[in-house]
Amino acid sequence: MTIRTLILSGGGGRGAFHAGVYEYLCKPNKSGVDDAHSGIWTPDIVVGTSIGAVNGAAIVQGTSPDELMAFWLDLCECDVEGLPPGMCGLAYRGAKQLLEQLLKPKPEGEIGRIPPEKATSPLFHEAWTPLPIGPRWLSDRLIGRWSNLLDTGPLRDSLVSRLKLDPQKIADSEKTLLINATKVHTGEKVIFSNREIISRKTNQPRDNALKGITLKRIMASCSIPLIYPWTRDEDDEDGEVYYWDGALVANTPLGAALDAASTSKWPIEEPMEVVAVLMTPWWERGESPASRKQKLPQGFGQAITWTLDWMLLASFRAELALTNAFNELAQMEREQQKKDPEYPVRYRHVDVVIVAPEDFPDEVTRIIDYDREASQKLIRRGKEAVEKAFKKHFGVEEPKANHDLVQ
Repeated sequence: MTIRTLILSGGGGRGAFHAGVYEYLCKPNKSGVDDAHSGIWTPDIVVGTSIGAVNGAAIVQGTSPDELMAFWLDLCECDVEGLPPGMCGLAYRGAKQLLEQLLKPKPEGEIGRIPPEKATSPLFHEAWTPLPIGPRWLSDRLIGRWSNLLDTGPLRDSLVSRLKLDPQKIADSEKTLLINATKVHTGEKVIFSNREIISRKTNQPRDNALKGITLKRIMASCSIPLIYPWTRDEDDEDGEVYYWDGALVANTPLGAALDAASTSKWPIEEPMEVVAVLMTPWWERGESPASRKQKLPQGFGQAITWTLDWMLLASFRAELALTNAFNELAQMEREQQKKDPEYPVRYRHVDVVIVAPEDFPDEVTRIIDYDREASQKLIRRGKEAVEKAFKKHFGVEEPKANHDLVQ
C-alpha cells in the first residue's frame, strides 16, 4: 500500500489552480499513465496552507471536483473581501479608487466597506491610526483606524454559504487534514489537524500541532499580514492566540505530512507518494527553464510578484532537499535489512510529484483578485500541469491502434 498525500500551497486568488488539479486527480480513466495511477487518485492526507487550507478542507469533507470548480467560477471580489469598517474619509475613497484600478472588478464584484457586525477586522478602538494627521479626532475622521487593507468578513460567509464547509464533516472524515498558521506574537508555525499528530522523531504528540479544525482556524491560515486581518482563536490550549497566514513560515510543509503518517495504520515500510501543488513556476535542473528566466522583471509589479513567488518556494526547496536526503537513508536501511532482517527501518521512502505552472504572467494583485475569467484560465492550467506531471512520473506508452490492411 502507498500512502497518498496532497499538499496545496498558498496563493490567494490563484487557488482556482487547485480545483483544476483536483478535477484531474479524480478522473477515473487517465490516459498515458500506468495502471496504479490511471484511476481516481484519492489522498489519505491533505496538507493546506492559506487558500490551500480552504481547498484542502473542502476536499477532506467530501466536496466534489465539480462543486469546487463551481465555487471558484462563481467567486468575485465582493465575495471574498471588502474595505474594513474603520477606514474613513480620504483613506476610504483613496483605497476604493486604487483597488478599482488594480482589480478592475465587474459591477457585481465591486468592493465596499464591510459593516462592523459582519467584519473580521479589529474593532475601531483596537486598530491603529495608520497616518496620524493633527489632532486624534481629525485623524480619525480623515483616515480612520484600521490594521489591514481589506476585511475578510465576506470570505467567512462564502466558506459557509457557498462552499458549505462543515467542521463536523472534516472531523469525521477518513482523510487526515493539516493546515498551517503563524503565531503573530512569536512567528512560530502551528499545525491544526482533525487528528492527533505524532512526531516520528519522539513518538509523542507533535508539540506545535493542535487537534481541531474550525472555521476560524481555516481563516487563520488565510490571514495575509497587513492585507487581511489577523485571526483570533479562542480555542487554543494557551488561551486567546492571534494568527497570520501559514505561508509566512511554511507554504508547502512536507515534514508535517510525514508525521501525519506516523500511526499504526501505516507501517514505516510503506512508501508515501506526495503530489505537491505549487502555484509558482518550477523547473528541475537540466530542464528548459520557464520564459521568466530569459528576462528580468519589467516594472515594480513584476518585481514584487517574483519576490513573493521565490519567498514562497524557499521553504519547499529546503524541505525537498531534506526529503531527498532521508530517501537516501531509507534506501541504505532497506539494503542493510536485506543482509540482516533484524535491522530496524526508521525512514519512510517519499516520492514527490511536483505540480506547478510553467510560468505566471499575472501580477501580485492576482492574490487578491477574483473573477470568473481568470479562474477558468487557472483551472485549465491546473489540469494541464498535473496531467503533465503524472505523465512524466508515471507515464507509459499508449498502445497503437491496429488496423487491418485492405487488400
